[in-house]
Amino acid sequence: MSFAIMEYKNTTHAQTIQAHITACKASGITVKAYCVQHQIKPSNYYYWQNKLQPSVPGKFIPIIPQLLTAPVSIIFTSGTGICFENMPTVDYVKNLVN
Repeated sequence: MSFAIMEYKNTTHAQTIQAHITACKASGITVKAYCVQHQIKPSNYYYWQNKLQPSVPGKFIPIIPQLLTAPVSIIFTSGTGICFENMPTVDYVKNLVN
């Protein structure tokens, strides 16, 4: 069970949806096919999946570039961007944005 379930007033519904999400992932079929079988709207499934999965803000995702000498641009959600002539190290970027 996800810890995020405890935040919801209707924990029974959240637990039911969490069980569907777990079963869908274990089934090996697509979300769309699972939703059709269980009469769930895919939009409702994805809504609850996003609500129940714990968020991890501020995590960096490692990117393995194909070319180390290629120009790199990092654009933030605010629209601000940083451009590099070559791929910087992850530690350098972390220090720059913090």
